[in-house]
Amino acid sequence: MRRLKTIVAALALIGFSVWAEAHAMLDHASPAVGSTISTPPGQVTLYFTEQLEPKFSGAEVRKGAGNRVDRGVSVSGKVMRVSVGSLAAGTYTVTWHVLSVDTHKTQGSFSFTVGK
Repeated sequence: MRRLKTIVAALALIGFSVWAEAHAMLDHASPAVGSTISTPPGQVTLYFTEQLEPKFSGAEVRKGAGNRVDRGVSVSGKVMRVSVGSLAAGTYTVTWHVLSVDTHKTQGSFSFTVGK
């Protein structure tokens, strides 16, 4: 009986860890989350932990108080690219939302700064 309880507990932990990893979360970005960069990027690239559904995933980039500077989004696999053109010095906020191929929705935001 004790062995059965151990096996059930182990299977429950494995099931939970698989479930917890089934959401597309932001793994890293370029420019990096919270970074200050000296050269403005032409695009913001977001890397996720799961494959994305392109039709239901997107992002926008805003400067300071809210002026949008993004010019288009493309999604391929686990990567989302947001074209931003030429950015002036300042702080930018990236807001994203994704639907993973296993139908889980996630969203988030982060900022980076262009300047000295």
